[in-house]
Amino acid sequence: MSIAHASTEPVVDQADVERRMSFADAALGAAGHEITDPAVRAISRRLAAGEVTGDEAAALVKAQLLGSR
Repeated sequence: MSIAHASTEPVVDQADVERRMSFADAALGAAGHEITDPAVRAISRRLAAGEVTGDEAAALVKAQLLGSR
């Protein structure tokens, strides 16, 4: 399959995304942290869905946070 015909659908289903987000929220909460920025939360959801890699998500979060200064 070429890039032009690659699927844009999430790699995982919605139930898996919700489980991954819940797990991340629990882990962050146990450490005393919480994601409150809606844009960062959306990026985290894209990561949980397999739409972006960890490195891509980190770059997007960095750009979001530095851009809001």
